[in-house]
This record gives sequence, C-alpha cells and structure tokens, in this order.
Amino acid sequence: MGSRGWLEEVRRRALEGLSIAPPYGPDVDVLHYVELNKRVAPGRPDLSRASEVGIDLERAGRSAYYLQVDQRVLQYLSRVPGVEVTTVEEFIERDPDLAAEYLWKLLDPSKDRFTAAAALYGFGGFVVRVKKGVRVEEPIQTCLFMSSPGLQAPHNIIILEEGAEVTVYTGCTIMPEPAGLHVGVSEFYVGRGARLRYVMVHSWNRVTHVRPRTAVKVCEGGEYVSYYISFGKVRSIQTFPTVYLGKGARAYLASILLGLEDSEIDVGSYVTLSEDSSAQVVSRVLARDRSKVWTRATISGSSGRGHIDCRGMLIHETAQIYAVPELRALGREAQLTHEAAIGKLSEDEIAYLMSKGFSREEAEGILIRGFINVDLDWLPSRIRGYVEGILNLVASRA
Repeated sequence: MGSRGWLEEVRRRALEGLSIAPPYGPDVDVLHYVELNKRVAPGRPDLSRASEVGIDLERAGRSAYYLQVDQRVLQYLSRVPGVEVTTVEEFIERDPDLAAEYLWKLLDPSKDRFTAAAALYGFGGFVVRVKKGVRVEEPIQTCLFMSSPGLQAPHNIIILEEGAEVTVYTGCTIMPEPAGLHVGVSEFYVGRGARLRYVMVHSWNRVTHVRPRTAVKVCEGGEYVSYYISFGKVRSIQTFPTVYLGKGARAYLASILLGLEDSEIDVGSYVTLSEDSSAQVVSRVLARDRSKVWTRATISGSSGRGHIDCRGMLIHETAQIYAVPELRALGREAQLTHEAAIGKLSEDEIAYLMSKGFSREEAEGILIRGFINVDLDWLPSRIRGYVEGILNLVASRA
C-alpha cells in the first residue's frame, strides 16, 4: 500500500462504522453536528475559561503546549529538548509512513459511529513525542476548547520512547451556550520502561455530548497513570478506554465524576494484563439532582494482578448510580479482586463534625472532599497540586 494508501483504508472502514451504535451511553446523531460545522460561523472563545480546567496558558508557553478551538488549531510548541509537539495533520504530511505506524492502530475507525465521525470529519489533535530516555518535569498542557455548536473531533497521539517520562495535562471545556459533540480519539504508546502520567479534566455545558475514545499500549516494564475528572454540567458522557499491559507493566486508572441536573454519565476502563503486570482501576462518583452515572471496570488476563475499587455517593434521592465491576481470570496465575460500595452522607459523621463547631454545610463539604480522595502519589509533587485544586472544586460543586 502506498505512503497514503492507508488513509483510504481508514476512510473505507470509517464509512462502515457510521451505522454502528455504541453499546453504552445514549446514541447521538453525529451528522447533525457535522452539518452545524458547515452552517455556523466560528465563535469567539473566552480563553480565560481554560483556567477552570487547570490550564495555565502563560505557564504552558514556557515549556510545551497545544491549543485547539473547535476544529481550528491555534497554537502549539515545544521548548523542551527531546520533546516534539505537532498536529496530527503535520505529522502525516511530514512522515506518512511513520504516521501509519501509530494512527488507527489501537482504535478501529469502524468500531462505532463516533470513531467513524472522527476519522471522516475530524480535524486537529496533538502529537506528543518524547525521545528515548528524556524525562520532563513540567507538564505538557493541551487544551481542547469549544466555542461554537457542532462537532469537535481531534485525534491525539502520545509516543514515549524507551525510558522516557512525562506528564500530559489535558483540559477540555466549552462556552456556556453552544450545543456540541466532542469526540476525542486518543492513542498512547508507552515504550519499554517509560512512564506516562495523563490527567484529563472536563467541564462542559448542559447541552453537550462527549464521547472520548482512548486506547493505550504499555510495553514491557512501562507505566501508565491516568486521572479523569468531570465536574461540569453535561448532557452526556460515554467513554470506555482500553489499556494493554506488556510484561511487568503497571497501570493506575482513576475516575472522579460529578453528576449534575439531568446528565447521563457512563465511564469505564478495560485493562488487559500479561505476565507480572498489575493494574488498579478506581472510581469515585458523586451524583445529585436527577443525574444517572454508570461506572464500569473490567480487568482481564491469564496472569498478573488487578484490583477494582468503585465507590459512589448519592447526594440527592432522585440521582442514580450503577457500579459494574467485572473480573475475567483466563488462567490460574491471575490474581483479581474488586470492591464496590454506593451510599449517602452519614448523618452520624455530619453530627460529629457539627459537634466540633462546623456548620452542616461545612461538615458535608469535609465529608465529600474526603470521599473523593484518590491516590495522588503516582504524580510528581508539582502536578499533584493541580489535581488537588480540581478535586477541591469538584467537592465545592457537589
């Protein structure tokens, strides 16, 4: 197949996928949003809103970052030796044969109508490549911003060569008014002995549908750490990223979710183990108003160790939480465990804190903040502060 022939094959498979509905989450007419892109002029984004999801554009400009608004790539750069940041279009143009090794290799464009829409109608997306042995202390910040109604469908690639180490912090948000569909396709490659820490923070609006599609390959001795946080009003979110672990590789995946108003949120993780690999999948859910939240987690393998920890708290009686942990032991060497719990704020604990001088509102805030604690020791100290600040914001909105 010629240097660009693989792109035609991707398009052919994507056309087949447009008719395939996803197994989870509410279905969406993707072509409606494609038409909006054609009819609606680009909006004027208030980029100061990016700070709400932890993006500091001024600080990012001193190291490495990527900024996309709607289907337009505005800025990208890297001042870090050994780190390349570019767009997916430039990556393909510069070296189509290399691009063919990474694009649409972990995800199938025919999987469902959302991956198909990204392959056929998407534009932009970042490519971050960290060279062999390079360790980056400052986070690489990427921002995907929506200012207009329609489809935003970037294709993001992260490539860590052997022994590399980096944190990528992605913030996604939207202006208050537009009705959007965000489909972020991401394929991450973690080389032998490399370490990728990925933090993704979402704050949308009440009329936006969000469909991230993510797959990660972790080579022998590598490590992948992920924190996904969603705390804004949203119409619906559905994502079920897959992580493939090589021999001796490790993964820690944490999701912190806040359901508000009538939102439908369906978030999960699927991890495939191999010899001497290990994985932890953790979720913390706060559901209020009339929101419905599903947390799914699957760990599968014939060997290795895996643990699932799902916890949910119902803030209002009208909210709903569904925990769906699944363990698949395919051989006797697999050691898999899970725990799941859903409940409400303890009146005894509230009363105890009030006896210490806190108001009821303060007591509830303390308990909620404690409930959504997850292990942040996987992160460098300077990144930990970013995430702790976002968790405080989540607790304040519950």
